Parts: sequence; C-alpha cells; structure tokens
Amino acid sequence: MISVRFLAMLSTVLLVVGALLVGEAIHGGVVNGTYALTSPWVVLRVVVGGLFIALGYRFRTPTEEYVAMPSGESHRREGSGDESPDPDGTGDRTGDFDPEMSPLGGDGLEHVDADADDPRENGRE
Repeated sequence: MISVRFLAMLSTVLLVVGALLVGEAIHGGVVNGTYALTSPWVVLRVVVGGLFIALGYRFRTPTEEYVAMPSGESHRREGSGDESPDPDGTGDRTGDFDPEMSPLGGDGLEHVDADADDPRENGRE
C-alpha cells in the first residue's frame, strides 16, 4: 500500500506542475502573444496541465488523515506535547525569559509598545 505521505507529496507535485504548465501556456499565448491560442504548444500544455491538476486533486490527502499520522521520530517522549526541550541539558526548564538570549535585549518588547503610543513617532503631532 502506498503511504499517506507519498500520496500527499505526489498530489502537491502534480498540482504545482500542472499549474505551471497552464500558466506558461497562458503567458506564451495570451500575455506575450508569442504563440496562437490554438497552436499545439498552447493546447498541449493546457491539456497536460489540466490532466496533472485533475490527478493532483484525485490523490489529495485529507488533512485530518495526514496530521493524525505518527511522525516516526524515535526521540519523542510520551506525555504532554507542550513541554519545551532542554537546550543546555542542565535540567533547568523553567521557561523564564532570558535577556541574554534575546535579540531584543533586556527590555524585551516594552520599547516597541512605547514607540507606538508616542504621537511624534506616528506622524501625529
């Protein structure tokens, strides 16, 4: 049996390639006017692209079925999924804000909120 992930990938690839083929045919035939609308180049690309799009919708996987699948990762622990990982291995997983690790600095986002309230910054004087 074909896996759900493979069908989802196949569906996505077929949809994207089909859309690109149809788009290229429209671009060459209508936008640029390089080819006549009834030329074999345009008609073949529209037909093949439409076929790929139809097949892509045929192999489409329902989101519930794909999301409910186990990921296959062996390093996941059983239990609640809301626990954050312990990056340094010290066992300290308090989840507190560490200003040394923040790219914003020690004050966090307080200065951003203060700037939004300042009428001079918003052009309202």
